[in-house]
Amino acid sequence: MAEAITSSLGAAIPSATAGAAIPVPQTALLDMVVPGFSVFSDAVQRYLHVDLNLYIPMIMVASGVVFCWRWISEIFWSTVRSYCMSSVDIRTDDELYNYVMAWVAAQTFSKDSRRSIANTNVNSRSWYLFRWDRDDDDLDGTGRKKKELAYTPTFGSHYFWYRGRLLIFRRNQNREQATFLAVSEREEVSLSCYGRNPWILKELLLEAREVYMKKDESKTLIYRGTTKGGSSEPTWQRCMARTSRPFSTVILNEKVKKDLIDDVTDYLNPATRRWYSNRGIPYRRGYLLYGPPGTGKSSLSLALAGFFKMRIYIVSLSSVTANEENLSSLFAELPRRCVVLLEDIDTAGLTHTREGTAATDDDSAEDQTSKKKKTRTATGTNANNTPPGRLSLSGLLNILDGVASQEGRVLIMTTNHIEKLDKALIRPGRVDMTVKFDRSDREMTAAIFRAIYAPLEGDDVASHSELAVKVKESRPLISFKSSATAAAELVEKEKKAAEERKKEEDGVREKKENLAKVVRLAEEFADRIPAHEFSPAEIQGYLLKNKRDPGAAVGGAEAWVVETRREREEEGQEEGEEG
Repeated sequence: MAEAITSSLGAAIPSATAGAAIPVPQTALLDMVVPGFSVFSDAVQRYLHVDLNLYIPMIMVASGVVFCWRWISEIFWSTVRSYCMSSVDIRTDDELYNYVMAWVAAQTFSKDSRRSIANTNVNSRSWYLFRWDRDDDDLDGTGRKKKELAYTPTFGSHYFWYRGRLLIFRRNQNREQATFLAVSEREEVSLSCYGRNPWILKELLLEAREVYMKKDESKTLIYRGTTKGGSSEPTWQRCMARTSRPFSTVILNEKVKKDLIDDVTDYLNPATRRWYSNRGIPYRRGYLLYGPPGTGKSSLSLALAGFFKMRIYIVSLSSVTANEENLSSLFAELPRRCVVLLEDIDTAGLTHTREGTAATDDDSAEDQTSKKKKTRTATGTNANNTPPGRLSLSGLLNILDGVASQEGRVLIMTTNHIEKLDKALIRPGRVDMTVKFDRSDREMTAAIFRAIYAPLEGDDVASHSELAVKVKESRPLISFKSSATAAAELVEKEKKAAEERKKEEDGVREKKENLAKVVRLAEEFADRIPAHEFSPAEIQGYLLKNKRDPGAAVGGAEAWVVETRREREEEGQEEGEEG
């Protein structure tokens, strides 16, 4: 009996164990990697009658092959890039980035790419880099700017042909850069080619630079000293590219203008640099422009840079970032041939700060000691003390013509009050030529009037374009006519041509008459404006209010003089009451 029970239990146990569906070892292993795989596999086998366990070895083999292929390919391409390719990395905070992106946007592979980034500005998104096409947009009839869409390749690798060579343009997004940068700033751009000689990449970069700079041939590039966004690193920010101003439009004594141009021309002559070097003289040139506000000091600086096709770098000494370290870094980055403009140096807090220590370079030690004592007695502090982080006069002098100062640049300083400047700042050697600007005399007033109202080329472009459109629209596409009709049309064409010639002659005669009228009105206008009382900027501002009617400008000149004098008196009274 007991043996029968034991045998029955033994037969029941295997059946219970079989019903428990013990998982296959490989399925249990996959459950550790992919939780729930066994449940999913059982469901597929039960309802779809597909045993996934049969495919597990093939999946594992395929995964291993893919993993090995990726590993081997990474090693292979890393070796190729290291030993069989040349590449150039381009920083997005450098102006070269703008050169390359403008060149890439104009290429066929960029326009035909299936994955592109569309925008109206291909330049760097770094706020301190200039948007080169900002000033060159065409205007529509309402005066609004029309921006063309530019397409550049999106992130990734893009292959293209250049001069028979296969090149690679890579654009990757770097998420490890500073988080305060915009998304478009956190990117890396590079150019690569097969071969160990990178000459083709350098040729491409030179071409991109030439194409980019060709837009600025007739313009004056203006840079301003500032700091990069999110850091205290000083840099030159490209502000704008302004159309070069003709030197003839600068209202100044003709002899003074000629002397200034001759002096700068002689200084920029390559033979002059050798002459300075052979005699051990620092190759620098400084100019001081002084006079009342609005007399044309900054305009002369801009016109001078445009005349000699040089870039102009503007430094504000009153800026909170204008300390000795930043200014030294900025001057060290200057190109050899440029114009450096220090505007309104009398407002930078550097006036007479070396009276007691270094007013002149020839003072004896005893005289300097006595002057220091007098200065301390009068003020209670050392005259050479400068607030921390601010630029001192001695620091500025070391930057301008110290041992490590930059050579080859043209330094221009402007001031409204020359009497406030320390003598050490404007001594010979630092300032080689001084130009005085005064309020308008009779000759300058007449010259301003002629410059505003004299007929110039391009003033009547609209009428000429409308005439061209009408003539173009009147031409028939195809004509099959009799000889009589053709003869009549020929006579009509000759008649129209004669009328057009007459109109041109009348236009030339009218321009001469208008010019003579402007010259006569200029003399009359100059008689009504008192000499040496108003600045050129004030007179120009008044004339611009009547830019279409020179007669009205002459007629209202006396009333404007009275009104301006009254406003000045009221301003003087208000300042006196506040004082």
